[in-house]
Amino acid sequence: MGDPRVQMRLVLELLEEHYGSGIGQLERTHDPFKTLVGCVLSHRTRDENSTQAMENLFQAAERPEDMLRISVEELRERIRCSGFYKQKARNIRAICQTLIADYEGQVPRDRSSLMDLPGVGPKTADVVLSYAFDQPAIAVDTHVETVAKRLGLVGMKESPDVVKAVLESLVPPEKYRLVDNAFVMHGREFCRKRHPRCDECFMRSHCCFDHKIAFLNKDVKP
Repeated sequence: MGDPRVQMRLVLELLEEHYGSGIGQLERTHDPFKTLVGCVLSHRTRDENSTQAMENLFQAAERPEDMLRISVEELRERIRCSGFYKQKARNIRAICQTLIADYEGQVPRDRSSLMDLPGVGPKTADVVLSYAFDQPAIAVDTHVETVAKRLGLVGMKESPDVVKAVLESLVPPEKYRLVDNAFVMHGREFCRKRHPRCDECFMRSHCCFDHKIAFLNKDVKP
């Protein structure tokens, strides 16, 4: 595929052309606490379910101290639609307790402190940094990882941490959100982990993915 920086530049041009030039922009800074809790609720569930769970929960409580005033039973019921609701309720309460005990009820602004919070991993930490604090970070979810690997920007067996490091090395910080948003959108529309739409993809000529294997694999059909 040649120089990965050239490859990335071509890929981003195609993504911006398809999804619009505003794809990498942030209209407003999101509330840090709501962003953090929203990420917890989004784990292993569909967007519409996590969105509904957020609406249900934030109707009752919007701050850590408010979250701890509602009962565990009510918390679980309000987020039940997000799936794995008992574990998520436990993590949310533990996060709120830690924020109040260690951070005066505020969400920390550094990655290591965020990742020390109960149930918070690299992706969640990077989402909060980028969308709540406007700090440059590429959050590697399954879509970002899949697209990056199939485009040949990073090896197929590399870890999410390596994917993040490679992608952030290929573009300046002001392009991180563009990469993040565009790769997620492309992963949802075309480059699905299962059932990718390879034949319809506008980036097929820049892709290293074996389309014949995708077609023959019963678990990954176009």
